[in-house]
Amino acid sequence: MTPTRRPFPHWILASGLLVALGFLPTVTAPFDFADDGDLVYPAPAGSNYVARWWDRVAANVDHLGPFRPTLWAHWEVQANTLNANPVAWRAVRLLWCGLAAAAFLWLLWELGVPPPAALLACAAAFWNPYRNEVWVSLTLAEGVAMPYLFVALAAARRAGGRKLCGWDAVAVGSFLVALGCKNTFAAVAPALLVLRRPARAVAGVYLAPLLLPAAHFVYFKRNWHPGQYVTPGPSLGQLGRELNWLKGAAGLDFLGAGVALSLFAVWRERRGPSRLVATDGLDARGLVWTALALIAGGLAAYLPLDIMAARYTIPAVWGCDLLLALLLARLLALPDRWPRRTALVALGIGLAVLAVANLGRQERVAARNRLLWHAVHHLEALPPNTRVEWVSDGLGAEEGIHAAWHLRHRGRPDIAIGLVDAADQPLERVELPPLAGPPTARVTAGPPRPGWRPAAEFVVGYQLGRKSYTLRVDEPAPAPTLLIGPEADAALRAALRGEGK
Repeated sequence: MTPTRRPFPHWILASGLLVALGFLPTVTAPFDFADDGDLVYPAPAGSNYVARWWDRVAANVDHLGPFRPTLWAHWEVQANTLNANPVAWRAVRLLWCGLAAAAFLWLLWELGVPPPAALLACAAAFWNPYRNEVWVSLTLAEGVAMPYLFVALAAARRAGGRKLCGWDAVAVGSFLVALGCKNTFAAVAPALLVLRRPARAVAGVYLAPLLLPAAHFVYFKRNWHPGQYVTPGPSLGQLGRELNWLKGAAGLDFLGAGVALSLFAVWRERRGPSRLVATDGLDARGLVWTALALIAGGLAAYLPLDIMAARYTIPAVWGCDLLLALLLARLLALPDRWPRRTALVALGIGLAVLAVANLGRQERVAARNRLLWHAVHHLEALPPNTRVEWVSDGLGAEEGIHAAWHLRHRGRPDIAIGLVDAADQPLERVELPPLAGPPTARVTAGPPRPGWRPAAEFVVGYQLGRKSYTLRVDEPAPAPTLLIGPEADAALRAALRGEGK
């Protein structure tokens, strides 16, 4: 049956921006030292922007494997308009987060979730500290693609009938654009077909964009070479890693008690009247099937890999978000008795703790970035052709790589950075070659080495000063002066007089 079309909810944009304000502290944070944080610099004057964009898309395929034209378009447009201004970059990211939250609220509205339940579910999803890296970072593909994917899902729900309509064009077009950010978003296709009713008549049109990731995957497998991503194939070990990360990304560490009490309250009142379904048209079946399609598709997309991270739970974790929205809608519809009140209190406490954890993670990331920028500013003031040893003894190799890239874009490509481990053994990374000679400076977070002395030390605190990050830039210690003849005799006499005192 074609879903009943509801008036467009004009309140969702303001509500989405309200959710995005949970990331307001990021506006004052400096640029990243991870996840392509150096892509903020504009192209040289007179560049052919289209050719530069395509060259970067092709290089990404050659070096790593993924085909991401949409993502590179976003990066290049921002880099060439925001002119490496961190406040501007962060503000744009904050607005994009608000747009993504608004699109998610629109999807929940189309499925009949009332505004209070939708807003709570949206806040819990976006503020989750396991996956808030999507918005704390400036460039992650999941954040860029999120508004497109939620618009595609909501538009598919809004479309209807056996013939294609304008909403179908919005859904398919947004889905295609999102695939240009990351091929694994093909996992959203089953959920699109679940939401679009009837789906059989238009399934071919909705599945047509999958030709793009399918063709890329064939090319990738036939032309794979070392340095690109590895896809060893599905395994139970990877499924276990996915489920473990999905638990955290779904917020059960914070909301588990509230979810359990909510389930109990709903179960206890299962035979009572449900004014929500009767008056607000909650599509519980559509929510459940869409959630299951997202979970299954998302898990399948990353099952062939042997790596896992919180952001790789996207889009599977969106299915968990939909189930939470359904549970909240059911809970808020219950009579005001003690099970409902107890569950709401537990959920409120859990959401508050989650929000604090979200802010805490933002503070830690910003403090870490400020610390590393102190090192970059110190290094770029060193003499030409300085050779820097970056020691992974509390610092990360990726941080050293990004420090080198930031220096290069800031006009100091002559400063060479070589990566070594805590035992001073070189680290082999394709991004940075070994040093061409002995180092003339060291960046370290560990104790001083013999033959070196501190040139500068930087400390950045967080958690109200209770914790801090520290690093030091060392320089070679001067060799001891060897005195011969009368000078040595005078120095010895002076030393003996000092000991006599």
